Amino acid sequence: MVSNKAEIHAVILQHLEERMEQGRKDYLLAKESRDSDTKSSAGDKFETGREMMQREMDKISASLDMLKGQLAQMKRIDIHENPTRVGLGSFIETDAENYYLSVGLGKLSCSGTPFYAISADSPLGELLVGKQTNEIIELRGRKITIKSIL
Repeated sequence: MVSNKAEIHAVILQHLEERMEQGRKDYLLAKESRDSDTKSSAGDKFETGREMMQREMDKISASLDMLKGQLAQMKRIDIHENPTRVGLGSFIETDAENYYLSVGLGKLSCSGTPFYAISADSPLGELLVGKQTNEIIELRGRKITIKSIL
């Protein structure tokens, strides 16, 4: 089990920062491609290519906005709090997997220990919020026992 919630938090922040940086690079590449597209004799082809690059830029921009929101949410989490009940920022060890209730990023790893970064709005997150050690939740017919909360 991971004993330091700060490490887990740092792993998630680093993951988000890396995704932001890649998104920025992708955006600049799409913008450069759009701007460097020269008008050819086939005008419709030119306009279609520019439109496709603009759509890609819009998609990347929306993704960057979502990542900014996730980063802001992560920065509001108090990593020094040791709750008795599951809440935002809780690391939950169960008899199945380990979870960090923060933002939904899926499976990550910290110090060799795999865990899932899940949102409080996810089906599992909603079931976990407010629960205590030794409580059992049921998700899709599967019973999960909370072993500890950091």
